[in-house]
Amino acid sequence: MSRASRAGWESEMLCRRPSLENVVFDEFDEAVHVVPIDYNADLPLYRSLDFGFVNPFVCLWIQVDGDGVVRVIDEYVRSRATIDAHAEVIKARTPDDESRVAATFCDPAGAGKNDVTGTSVVRELRERGIVTRYRRSGILEGIELIRRAVRSGDGQSRLIISPRCPRLIEAMKCYHYSDSPVGRDSELPFKDGLYDHPIDALRYFFANYNRASKITTRRY
Repeated sequence: MSRASRAGWESEMLCRRPSLENVVFDEFDEAVHVVPIDYNADLPLYRSLDFGFVNPFVCLWIQVDGDGVVRVIDEYVRSRATIDAHAEVIKARTPDDESRVAATFCDPAGAGKNDVTGTSVVRELRERGIVTRYRRSGILEGIELIRRAVRSGDGQSRLIISPRCPRLIEAMKCYHYSDSPVGRDSELPFKDGLYDHPIDALRYFFANYNRASKITTRRY
């Protein structure tokens, strides 16, 4: 059962729906998933980025321990700033030398050229010493991977988040499906420009870190 999220298993096998119908990660519990954690130099360090200008640019610093627990140790969320400014903060906030960063994952859209600048965010970051990796993946695939970490089918949690990540914690609690009659039947969560960006950064991590996984997803 550990290969499926508990919400997915209960929906399929027990015909249950989440008690908070419109919340995507209804099993996220601050008492369980928010834990004071610091950088551990013995564990690999990852970063995961969601790009934005008017909407926030997000960077998450993540480690994975020997038991497969994903540890989100820090976050950076900022709107209306240049790539230069973001790169400077990202490097300054990274708790070890750049050479110790195992990978920096990002939104594949960042590889596209901007019509105004003629370059891409991925290239701009690379020129500033931040090399990114990405793979194309569906939103539902990433959501299911996060669900598995929040509470897998065997009831275990494999995701903890530092209190230093208030925006991600808030997003985990509030990321939701549409309340409107038009969007209510959609399997995709509502893009509100607030909660979706920290979640997007988290799912880019899971989609890349777990790239060998084959995921079956649905709205529960």
